[in-house]
Amino acid sequence: MKQNSSDDCWVLHAPRLNANDDRVTLTRWLAPDHATVAVGQPIAEIETEKATAEIAAEVGGALLHAAAAGESIPIGAPLAYVGPTLAAAEEIRRAHAESRSAPQPTRLAATAKAQALAAARGVDLATVRATGATIQERDVARHLAEHGAPAAQTPDDPRLVPIRTASPHQLRVARDLRMAAQSGIFTTLAYRLDLRGPERAIAAELAAGRTVSLLVLLLAALGRTLPQFPDLVSVIVRGKICRYRDVDIAFAVRSPAGELQAPVVRHVDRLSVDEIARECARLAKRAMRGKLDAADVGGSCLAVSLIPNPNVESFVALPLPAQSAILSLGATRQEIELTPAGPVARPVATATITYDHALSDGVYVAEFCAALGRALNAGPA
Repeated sequence: MKQNSSDDCWVLHAPRLNANDDRVTLTRWLAPDHATVAVGQPIAEIETEKATAEIAAEVGGALLHAAAAGESIPIGAPLAYVGPTLAAAEEIRRAHAESRSAPQPTRLAATAKAQALAAARGVDLATVRATGATIQERDVARHLAEHGAPAAQTPDDPRLVPIRTASPHQLRVARDLRMAAQSGIFTTLAYRLDLRGPERAIAAELAAGRTVSLLVLLLAALGRTLPQFPDLVSVIVRGKICRYRDVDIAFAVRSPAGELQAPVVRHVDRLSVDEIARECARLAKRAMRGKLDAADVGGSCLAVSLIPNPNVESFVALPLPAQSAILSLGATRQEIELTPAGPVARPVATATITYDHALSDGVYVAEFCAALGRALNAGPA
């Protein structure tokens, strides 16, 4: 969200409130232009289709607006500048304006259909060769065919009946997932987790008049396990392996409208089970109401997705952008185990890890799953 242009100046960039946002709307300024603001003082309110947030100053000084209230701003574009003096803030704004006014490569306009197809297939329109003055849908389809990807069927196909136009949310999700899938060499490993420990913990909590979910216990176990397996919380960026500093874990929430959100529990490794449970409940409620803010999303090192439907034994989830692994867990089922005392039922579930093979191999991921199983059955720390 911020960028230090000098030791004393701060640039407020339009933050990404949700993983699929392209733009935010600056709904109102909470501090007037040229005002003197303090560290932590709310200065602006922004919103997207699904979330609103107040943004506070991260340094104190003179505030210089870079956008007007009501304006739609691309993610990453400057909203304001704060400097020790108004002159310093003006200087930072001039420097940014000069850098943005530098000659840019000519980019052809594209039709709405071309943009939708490119977004759904993860194609950068700057790489598409147009047959005319505007990039057409057929140009994107030809680009896909020439580069080895099968061209998607179009509504002109007589076998297809157009139903509705894909929503901006659906197109952004498609784009982000395709970009994430193209960023690594992903494969999957399925592992059977013993859930006797979690089942005992859930029963004990219920007996004490409290509730705890498998998701909460899973996050707590991940907080203890992930630091031992750093390759699963690393990514390759421009030829360098980079590791996340914090164990921030996203979990999937499906809204009543059927849209998937991925709120993030921060510093899972530092939280108690009760704290994780409260945070999961808070985030899930905000996600269901479309009220997630900038602090609730983005920047997670891993994501988890659970489908407790009793007929779902396992499934493969797709990693989020800038992640090298994701954990999915199917429904709990009873498995018969033969013991000296006779057959007994044991609760198990299949965990499926989708991971970047460039960073981890199957043996490493299997060792991680075994460690996760031990943490789950050891009970809360």
